[in-house]
Amino acid sequence: MPNCKNCGARISKFDADICPVCGATKPLEGVSSETVEITSQIDLNNFKDGQKVVCRRQKLLLFFIAFGFTGLPFYYLKRKKFAILWLIINLAILAASFSLIFFVIKLHIALAIILPILLVYIINSVIGLIYNYLPDLKDGEGEFVN
Repeated sequence: MPNCKNCGARISKFDADICPVCGATKPLEGVSSETVEITSQIDLNNFKDGQKVVCRRQKLLLFFIAFGFTGLPFYYLKRKKFAILWLIINLAILAASFSLIFFVIKLHIALAIILPILLVYIINSVIGLIYNYLPDLKDGEGEFVN
């Protein structure tokens, strides 16, 4: 419903000649009463001060591939406790696989270093792809990840 240009009262379009509240003539002259499509998509590229920053799936996937072993993707998702846990898990996988390859299988030290790093890289890339295709992924504050 539009507002009267004189008193600001909400009036219907049928009261276009006289405002029923203040009695002003032609209260809707120059006042726009267009409806707005509330289901239209919001442009996320033009953030204003005070708006929340939305997490993006592409950045999340990039963080998993490049820095997944550090827990950075979970910091990006605002899950700090899980980020620290993820770092500890990755370090444990690196240490255990290095020990297995070097001491049990007895491969050369260069392979014992490179293979665990590749293993952790592959694990983080796969986890990143899984997170990228989750349908209802939310960050730590309950906001959906776009």
